[in-house]
Amino acid sequence: MKKLFAILMVCAIAATTIFCTGCSKSTEDLIENAKVNIPDDKYNSYYQIWIGSFCDSNNDKIGDIQGIISKLDYINDGDDSTDDDLGFTGIWLSPMMPSPSYHKYDVKDYYNIDPQFGTLDDFDQLIAECDKRGIDVIIDFVPNHCSNEHPWFKKALAQAEKGNFDGYAKYFNIIKNNGDYPLGYNLDPNDNNILYESNFSDTMPEWNYDYQGTKDEIAKAAKFWLDRGIAGFRLDAVRYLYYEDAERSSEVLKWFYDTCKEVKEDVYMVGEDWSTDMSEISKMYSSGIDSLFAFPFADTSGKFLCAARLGAIMDMTDTLINYEKTTKEANKDAINCYFLTNHDMNRWADIIEELYLKKMAAALYLMAPGNTFTYYGEELGMETYDEGNDPAKRTAMIWDSDNLPDVTACGIDYVTDYTDGGGVKQQQENEESLLNFYKQCLKIRNTQPGLARGEISELPDSFDGGDGVGGYYITYKNDKYLVLHNTGEEKQSFEITEDLMSDYMISGMLTAKSGKITIENDLLSMPAYSTIVLHSAK
Repeated sequence: MKKLFAILMVCAIAATTIFCTGCSKSTEDLIENAKVNIPDDKYNSYYQIWIGSFCDSNNDKIGDIQGIISKLDYINDGDDSTDDDLGFTGIWLSPMMPSPSYHKYDVKDYYNIDPQFGTLDDFDQLIAECDKRGIDVIIDFVPNHCSNEHPWFKKALAQAEKGNFDGYAKYFNIIKNNGDYPLGYNLDPNDNNILYESNFSDTMPEWNYDYQGTKDEIAKAAKFWLDRGIAGFRLDAVRYLYYEDAERSSEVLKWFYDTCKEVKEDVYMVGEDWSTDMSEISKMYSSGIDSLFAFPFADTSGKFLCAARLGAIMDMTDTLINYEKTTKEANKDAINCYFLTNHDMNRWADIIEELYLKKMAAALYLMAPGNTFTYYGEELGMETYDEGNDPAKRTAMIWDSDNLPDVTACGIDYVTDYTDGGGVKQQQENEESLLNFYKQCLKIRNTQPGLARGEISELPDSFDGGDGVGGYYITYKNDKYLVLHNTGEEKQSFEITEDLMSDYMISGMLTAKSGKITIENDLLSMPAYSTIVLHSAK
């Protein structure tokens, strides 16, 4: 369960907070003394962990579940009175089921933990320790394909080779080779007369969702993990449940979501769909799934990094507002998931050298509504070890840059540190580090639950904060937030008029470069590369 604060305490804070208007106001007088308040719902700030690269507990050069347990206090120690932890309220674990590959996206057993990572007992201990700290856990679940070493696929090919397509072959898309070679199909290595669908790799045969037996098996596997206490799933490649058919994929997604809700009413699901086509994104959201990753905002060419690097704040905010509006027309309960990069992308620090720009990028996405996802090591400014291949995007977490980890889970030996600011140990001791900036951002999210949960809207047409300044409103119940970013190179000063925000307090101030944010009698001064969150409560 997440950390909850008594309703009376929340009301007391609101009642004793003074919202001034028409009187002399200065920065210090306006700072809101809000406490951590994290409702027990589906909204979280998630930390993505690539298990094999995070922390090795038994010196076999592969990260494992016990290693994660040993580092939970870094992610969230469960004590709101301290600032030692990052403050994440959720964890997304990379694939962890038995698999012949290092990446584990080719599952051969949906009911166990890969021995490299530990045991089911280790996993149960992880869930229990996360519960103590108020951390929700979602796991990577692969619903569209399995490993060619899955025992059912082996039996399916063996039966098909004997002419039997009515046994285990029904779980997969296995056909006779009649001379046609359908897109995404590969030859049976033992019989050129047999083809099977495997869109991603010939080692990853696709499940057949036209067969009820397949649905029964996937539902059974999902229940197994939900019963062990997870909050839900990150679903791999939901767009390809039926290859290049968003309509049918959405139908299967709806079935899976509804089926899991029968097991756990408040199950949380986020799907991976790289599409930037809003019609397809809307189609996937019409399934009822809680979330999709917002890929138009991610990667080195995404809206957040362009706004940080190029000052393109207006393009970012306009796109953000329109994206939120469109997705919630498809699913009124949609929770968009914003991030910078993930395990399939080169790390964003590759293209940003300046610390202040890294901080600005963090502020842009961590102040957005919905759920946020932070890839492990991003808070350190970790760079890609060697651009161009997936393993290099998933290398070891740097806990101490003076004592580099001996972890080679992705087949890459450690050669040198690749952060500008050092590892966790070094950055924790540096007040101005990127790591400590992330803590500041997450503290704002955790003390202002309306930021994640509210409805976004545009600023008045009359607003002009100067070059590089832009933002939006977020409204949640009786709370209204004004989020403003200065992504420009110059300090900007402007009046907070009644039309812009009245009866306000300051919920958060973030300065990525230098200088201080000030408010004197409604005159707001924002130094270059800074963020402010104002809060008005009725």
